[in-house]
Amino acid sequence: MFDRRNVTAVLLAAALAAGCSEGTTEPPATAEPLSAAESVALFEAMRAIQSDTAATIIGGSENRIVIACPMGGQVTLTQTVVDESVADTARLTANSTASPSGCQLSSGGTRFTVDGRPGVRERTIITIVGFFEAFNLDGSVTGALDWVSDGRSGSCDIDLTLSEAPDSSGSGSSLAAVLVGTLCGHETRIDTETRIETEGGPSG
Repeated sequence: MFDRRNVTAVLLAAALAAGCSEGTTEPPATAEPLSAAESVALFEAMRAIQSDTAATIIGGSENRIVIACPMGGQVTLTQTVVDESVADTARLTANSTASPSGCQLSSGGTRFTVDGRPGVRERTIITIVGFFEAFNLDGSVTGALDWVSDGRSGSCDIDLTLSEAPDSSGSGSSLAAVLVGTLCGHETRIDTETRIETEGGPSG
């Protein structure tokens, strides 16, 4: 015989079980932003991957490679270099993009998992007049990254301008440069170096 009380008891037990299950769900990552120091650590970790000549390549084509991140995940790197010459002036333009996917990395004691939104875009323009009689460097680093770190998560917008450092004297194959602008919501200045490739083109 159909007993409505039994059905009610079963439904009540199921509801209580569902409530207990929901109560044990892991809490979501919080939206606490990165500090200025953590923002620079994230940025430098990404640049370290881009400049790592010993990175493990797991795929790619002529102007595009996919490399493994140090602690898991991957980054897709693309680069184009254009060399133009007019009279005694040479202009080298390098464009590169780094698009991480579940990339796990660490810098400054902080561990990150990073995805591209769409990633980091770099543009470097080097102009040389004569035999280095005059020299000019400019460019930019822009883009956005989604990150997770130690129970927190958020996004980092990047809008930096690259220029030659005011007191730079150069050192053969590299030139002191400075990046200034906004990084993860913080006004930022980062001292860096740009390599000068006299045969194969520049890279930032």
